[in-house]
Amino acid sequence: MSVRVKKLTGPRTVTLLVVARGGDAAVQVAGVDETTGTWVRLVGPEGGHALPLDVLALADGNRARVLDTVRFLAVTPHPRLPFVEDMIPDLATLPTRTGEIEERALSRTLSEVAVPHLDTLLPGGKRVLTPKDFQPGGRQRSIALLRPDQFQHLHFAYEGDDVRVGVSFRHRGQAYGGPTGLECPDLKLRAFARDALKKAGTLTLALDAKACYNRFACGRIYLTVGLIEGAEGTFWPQVLGFHPIRAYVAPIDYARL
Repeated sequence: MSVRVKKLTGPRTVTLLVVARGGDAAVQVAGVDETTGTWVRLVGPEGGHALPLDVLALADGNRARVLDTVRFLAVTPHPRLPFVEDMIPDLATLPTRTGEIEERALSRTLSEVAVPHLDTLLPGGKRVLTPKDFQPGGRQRSIALLRPDQFQHLHFAYEGDDVRVGVSFRHRGQAYGGPTGLECPDLKLRAFARDALKKAGTLTLALDAKACYNRFACGRIYLTVGLIEGAEGTFWPQVLGFHPIRAYVAPIDYARL
């Protein structure tokens, strides 16, 4: 279902909160507009969220990372329900990195972006949406940041040569994720999972809330939850971004997303 497209906008500075796997050599990128506080999900000319790695290229020769603030010369809104935040970036001129969120400001910044519930993302606590579930009156969204009431566990597992990361949490009485968690394609957490599985010498690894507190040296974790398109007109939630309020180290191998 399409939404009317507006004309090309001017420069836009976005704080990146999602740099996630979108395929074998593709990424999903999203963040919050510094001026308006609204979400921006980058898409290609055809509206797909899986973008080539080149979308992360910056004018200084580096790659954009989560928590960077990046200035795009222009973006074109390309909304379609439920993806009302979709925008096509103009990459003819490479974007520039204007700064980053420092650790000391991370908790405050995330709390300002976070929403109290997921009702406009997953109405009625549903886990699978169809077009009939979309919120009326412009209240629909496809992405949101929240601080769960209860962070339950991370689940890391090898699937063949690949790694799957899952996140389980509870919020407002609703459980999300189950034993293996909602899939989390966050590039940095996937890199962390590979390293953790290798060091543990095991095919699966589950970290409960206490273990996560020890691993990430903090008791507060924010999550970016977003819808992805499934088969036959369905839409599913994933945890697109994993945000402890303390920095953690996990070098990303871009040849092995």
